[in-house]
Amino acid sequence: MREGPMNESSPRISVYVCHRCIPQGSHLPRQWTQDGIRVHVTVLPCSGKTDGQYLFHAIEAGAQGLLVVTCPSGECHLSQGNYRAEIRIRTLRRLLAEIGLEPERAELVRCAQNDDLKRLILDAVNRFCALGKSPVLQSPAPYHSDVRTSREAAAKS
Repeated sequence: MREGPMNESSPRISVYVCHRCIPQGSHLPRQWTQDGIRVHVTVLPCSGKTDGQYLFHAIEAGAQGLLVVTCPSGECHLSQGNYRAEIRIRTLRRLLAEIGLEPERAELVRCAQNDDLKRLILDAVNRFCALGKSPVLQSPAPYHSDVRTSREAAAKS
């Protein structure tokens, strides 16, 4: 594991950590490189704040995998945040399967305060690495790039 600047073209893994249940999340480096993979950690006030749209966008932007770390079942400080995160990950996994991507690219891990958060994340990174690079990176540009190009052309005329 190496901290510091990373090559923007290397594959990445996005990790979203609930701050309320896992205070050690605030002690993790915000980004590091493991086996050539950029790992980016975002600490959230609650795992329930993960938005399905942003999770899907991370995959669409080429993330090799994404991990949401929540409180254990029934132990959310904000009542149902971990349940909401679970629903969003389940939905994202279903959508990934529907478009032909591996649903395993999105994971939810429940972590208690005495668990080794860093070890849980490193294990997930290893699972994502085993899947290989995201096929999204090898596919043609998504349809919205054409829309952006059309807008830029219209703005210039």
